[in-house]
Amino acid sequence: MDTNLKITAKQPSFGKFIKVKGAAHSISHFRNRLKEEMAGCDYITLATKKRNKKQKLYIISKKDFDKFIDLTKTVHFFELRTNLEHFMKKKPKTYTVEKARKQLNEHRFKI
Repeated sequence: MDTNLKITAKQPSFGKFIKVKGAAHSISHFRNRLKEEMAGCDYITLATKKRNKKQKLYIISKKDFDKFIDLTKTVHFFELRTNLEHFMKKKPKTYTVEKARKQLNEHRFKI
């Protein structure tokens, strides 16, 4: 008995929601390096700065990026940008700038 089954399945598109914390100048350098390394990927970066001069860089891709775009249609962008974790209803994976930069240099930082 010869059966030829061809099973094709789409790979699931899981989203990445990452928060990188650090000093403003370190975040800026990391963001520029990320743009160079991940040129072909679809993602968005949002930087927020608090009073204590610490900055947070949010990196959103794939399924979470689609959710972010849908949220921009119903929520004002300023509110969404300042309270991103609240509106996404998901905790981001948190890195320090040093750890994220090290993983990026070793080509282990995945978006």
